[in-house]
Amino acid sequence: MTTIFHFKKGDWLPSKKLYLLRAGFQGVENKLDHNMLNLTNEIYLEAISLVHPKLFYQTVSVQTIRTITIPKQFEGISDITFFCSTLGGSIEKRIEAYSLSGETTKGALLDAWGSESLEALNDQFDKHLHQTHKKGTMRFSPGYSDVPLSENKRIIDFLHCPIVQAHPKSGMLIPQKSTVCMIGWY
Repeated sequence: MTTIFHFKKGDWLPSKKLYLLRAGFQGVENKLDHNMLNLTNEIYLEAISLVHPKLFYQTVSVQTIRTITIPKQFEGISDITFFCSTLGGSIEKRIEAYSLSGETTKGALLDAWGSESLEALNDQFDKHLHQTHKKGTMRFSPGYSDVPLSENKRIIDFLHCPIVQAHPKSGMLIPQKSTVCMIGWY
């Protein structure tokens, strides 16, 4: 049965350092000029109100999985957790609005913030799972190694995740600030 994981607000706030690195800044925040420092802070604060994180997951015996491709490096696992996480569509709409209005720097900063926020969300859930299940694999997403990106659709369907969609052929996710992952358990 699919479960919704509930986060605390701080669970999905990205580190400022990682946000800036993802945005292309190679130094620490004190190396930014005054205007850029203000802009990066402004976007950080704006992004918080645009995010509505959700995560759907299910842990099952690997023996019951017949239609989803499991990576070869998961050999020997007994159980597997599939999950789908998203920040929702509001942040994506705002990124697009910035781009359309010619405010590409704001759009790029917000996009970087969203990517790091989604990673922070997934890291928190990963930690929670590893505390519960103990010995497991690293988090894995379709599109790497021997699991095609098109597996996103199968996993979303398996989870009955109503708020994220995957293109049936390409596997690309909508909203874009979403991920599909799996972790195997020994």
